Amino acid sequence: MKLKKVLSDTAIKLSKSGIEGGARDARILTAYALGIPISDLSLKINEQVSRKIISKLEKLINRRIEREPISKILERREFWGRSFSINENVLDPRGDTETLIDYVIEKPVKSVLELGTGSGAIAVTLACEWEEVNVTAIDISAHALLLAKINAEKFNVQNKIQFLKSDWFESIDDRFDLIISNPPYIGLKEKEKISDEVINYDPEIALFAGNEGLDAYKRIIPNLAKYLKPDGFVVLEIGAFQSNQVKNMMNAVGFVDTKIVKDLSGKDRLIATKLD
Repeated sequence: MKLKKVLSDTAIKLSKSGIEGGARDARILTAYALGIPISDLSLKINEQVSRKIISKLEKLINRRIEREPISKILERREFWGRSFSINENVLDPRGDTETLIDYVIEKPVKSVLELGTGSGAIAVTLACEWEEVNVTAIDISAHALLLAKINAEKFNVQNKIQFLKSDWFESIDDRFDLIISNPPYIGLKEKEKISDEVINYDPEIALFAGNEGLDAYKRIIPNLAKYLKPDGFVVLEIGAFQSNQVKNMMNAVGFVDTKIVKDLSGKDRLIATKLD
């Protein structure tokens, strides 16, 4: 079968199963099965595709029809211009989280603590972008830390990041210029509204934080001052409708200069603050 026909059939299968952007996903999966860049598909459009490749592609199609995200199938996700390895043990880094990088990138510091590093996308990005930084990246999941270390080595910043297994601040003794986190913030009461792509393929521990989605903040915020240097600051990702609640938590423990930062869609995305 020619590649042109393979692409057409794949797009139709995906679209009929209700996959939005079926033609786009067809190109991505077909290129992945062939082991070539997407840009090369047009060069091979009239070439024959072997039965072995078609069989491989069919398995990929079935995974996508089951709503497994493309990024989890390919085991990689683009974040801040770099391709990070991901798997079933970590949250798939979202483009919205680049808002966090965009906010801090022009404020380089010497020491960073990242709470809940997951794939390491944030920690590795800062280590790559800031020449003199040392990052401490913690996670409660040993599997996540293993993957984060792989990503650090991939970009040759493993010597700038210390990975620690820790339940939030449990294993932390130092103070930092910046504490940063994209904690779980979805409420359990919202579980039925979450798409299959998320609920079935991202780890629950990285998604949910109690019934209201605030449990992680309740554990993080009261401890921040203890681990911040005098001029240090904090940036936390938040849910789109949590800004006032999280800001009130910050104010209650002495953070008065607190800002709400919106993402490119105009939704509240970050809480940024420092001690008075």
